[in-house]
Amino acid sequence: MEIKDLLEISAEIRDAVRRYIADTADPGEIIRRRERDVTRRIDLFAEEALEHALASRNRCARIISEELGDRVAPEGGEPEFTLIFDPIDGSTNAILGIPFFCSSIAYSPKLEQVTFDDLEASVVATIYGKTYYAVKGEHAYADGKKLPRAITGKTKRVFSIYTYGADRIPEGVLRFQEGGKNLLIRVLGSIALELCLVAEGVLDAVIDVRDLINGYDIAGGLLIVKEAGGVITDLQGKEFGTEVGETHTISLIAALEPGIYNQMRGLMG
Repeated sequence: MEIKDLLEISAEIRDAVRRYIADTADPGEIIRRRERDVTRRIDLFAEEALEHALASRNRCARIISEELGDRVAPEGGEPEFTLIFDPIDGSTNAILGIPFFCSSIAYSPKLEQVTFDDLEASVVATIYGKTYYAVKGEHAYADGKKLPRAITGKTKRVFSIYTYGADRIPEGVLRFQEGGKNLLIRVLGSIALELCLVAEGVLDAVIDVRDLINGYDIAGGLLIVKEAGGVITDLQGKEFGTEVGETHTISLIAALEPGIYNQMRGLMG
């Protein structure tokens, strides 16, 4: 599958989700409760939109997704490749009318034991229209412009730090937040999209210490960060090389500049 195909499919899903939100009285209706999350009606709609996009192109894929798990679509077909799909990353934002959420798709030509190292292309399509994408070995882009981009007028470092609900917060992270008079903290509610903001140079780093992230949450954003020249690891500094579908309950650090990454890594103690 070419990157242009992924871009077209992502755009179709975004357009369908926009219409669905506009036309549906309660897109956030909870369909199923899980141990640490819920499945909403809008999530299932986005899953169906992906399956429709594949069927309309006579393509068959193994899909690993947040809501419907590991499956083949269209059902009964012979898959040609694997897609790692997060239908709505930031679904709470979506149902509250906060326009900061996205759909994330990562592609691998492999069908079995797909690791993060096997991802060859990804697209993160924001609801507000911006599209981030990357091809392995061919850089990362936002709406056709190479990342990172030059940012003017930025006077403070900006970080996204997820600590709420964590069983343990590293002491260094607490001190960093308490002493940060010359920095800004933004927790925006969509980890895939925030990884893209790191790749763009908007956010200086993202830290999540809650052990709540799964492989499908970060597959698309991870490749974009790496192709933009950034670093993304777990809290111990280890890169993600595990099988994507079997990666669960992890934490992470992502930064564009090595110096900032090392500073954030040092906060872990």
